[in-house]
Amino acid sequence: MSAEPLGRAQSGASDAELVRAIASGSELAFAELRERYGSAVARVCRAVAGREAEDCEQEVFARIWSKAALFDPARGSPAAWLLTLARRAALNARARGRPPLPFADPPRDTAETAELESFWLDAALARLPERERTVVELAYYQDLSETAIATRLRVPVGSVKSWKRRGLIRLASLLGEDSP
Repeated sequence: MSAEPLGRAQSGASDAELVRAIASGSELAFAELRERYGSAVARVCRAVAGREAEDCEQEVFARIWSKAALFDPARGSPAAWLLTLARRAALNARARGRPPLPFADPPRDTAETAELESFWLDAALARLPERERTVVELAYYQDLSETAIATRLRVPVGSVKSWKRRGLIRLASLLGEDSP
């Protein structure tokens, strides 16, 4: 077992510090990052992958563990990187399109939980400034690249990147997640 680079001080560590520690093999840092972003990753996977959400979540965190060394803070925040991994994994899971399981009716509490989470996400999105909300919705609901969003909105790609990052940080804050 490798030495834990962050020791017990992780809860005060930034997301970037956690990702660097994960790249060095810190299981404690990985557990902390999973604690911070587990529910956000679950929401993305449920929204995009549907029935494949659980497999999607596992795939996202497996990728984080194996690809943490590839994270480049110059390209964006750890939260944006992580949620982009989640979206891509969810799209891959949805594309695999396993045949549906033979359920007579979906469990009632699951539908109510998804409806409640959708309500909170919609409420948080509504509180974002219009530019940030538009960019986040285009990126995560319509699966557009930053370049495609910039073309559609007729703005520079750098503006789209800034609005997306700020929007994700505000969303995380509004939904009670730790922001980067």
